[in-house]
Amino acid sequence: MRLQEIMSTQVVTIGPDASARSAWTLMEREGIRHLPVMEDGRLVGVISERDLGGPKGGALRRGRKVHELMSAQTASAKPGTTLRQAANIMRGRLVGSLPVLEDGRLVGIVTATDVLEELGRGSTRPSARAQRQSMRMPPASARRAAARQVRTAKRSAKRAKRSRTSAAKSGAPDGEPAEITGRLSSTLGRHRRRRPDSPARAPLAKRLPRAQKRVAGRTEAPQTPAYIRSTGSVLDAADRDYLRRKLGRKLGKFAESIERTSVRVDDVNGPRGGTDKRCQIKVVLSGLPSVVVEEQHESVQAAMDRALARTERAVRRTLQRRRDQAIQPPRTAGSMPAYG
Repeated sequence: MRLQEIMSTQVVTIGPDASARSAWTLMEREGIRHLPVMEDGRLVGVISERDLGGPKGGALRRGRKVHELMSAQTASAKPGTTLRQAANIMRGRLVGSLPVLEDGRLVGIVTATDVLEELGRGSTRPSARAQRQSMRMPPASARRAAARQVRTAKRSAKRAKRSRTSAAKSGAPDGEPAEITGRLSSTLGRHRRRRPDSPARAPLAKRLPRAQKRVAGRTEAPQTPAYIRSTGSVLDAADRDYLRRKLGRKLGKFAESIERTSVRVDDVNGPRGGTDKRCQIKVVLSGLPSVVVEEQHESVQAAMDRALARTERAVRRTLQRRRDQAIQPPRTAGSMPAYG
């Protein structure tokens, strides 16, 4: 198989005088890890996610240009290069991508992942894959869902092992149904039936009619409204559900003292990138000043998690201060200090 059959032809490029921060923003928006650097229609280098310092490389990228961080001595290939030849070039030059040139013109790009997938598959069938999106990463919501499935599978495996151990100790024969042994067993890959949330940890309500809105405490988390707002496409449906669940777990125990909660998530700098994802949480308390917390980060997920943790601590301190004031004994005339 040749590279022309698997290469990505819609190549995203950048100029050498562009800022490193704009290169990182372009990679995040397009979901790619390598950017060919073009000048006057000529390939002058390749800049990768690793060259830019990764998600925590904000300090490295600050004030730098692409030509300062890119790899100028870059390897390239031709459309007729075989997969095995491309793999040998990548291994010998220690690179993760190969720009594909034809008569000095950039016509495509392949990554190490593309080559290894085809070599591992051992496929020799011809395929027209000009529109292949092999360089794109799945969206954040899909990555979180995959991580949840892995955690669920690990928990299921642990429960299955404990169940088998308990059955062996009780003398139940192997393979006996759970109904006979009286113990609940689960197998790897079977999702656990989720227990209903307790009132103190249930997700906060999306919106409540005015007639049902709380006035001053004594209601549980499902009756506490949480209004979530965002600009543009910063949050998707999965992010909103995640926020509502985390609000219930962090603040549900204080629901009797909370009238409502509002969350605002926006992108401060837009396409310019940087530490620009802002999460602001406001908690309106009954008979106390509102708690307002704001956090900024390069990642929306990190900004939300940090703001939630700080909000929980701030609400706890505020309510604890009120309880401490309530239990202090009143000062009498005899206990007043005498001056004179």
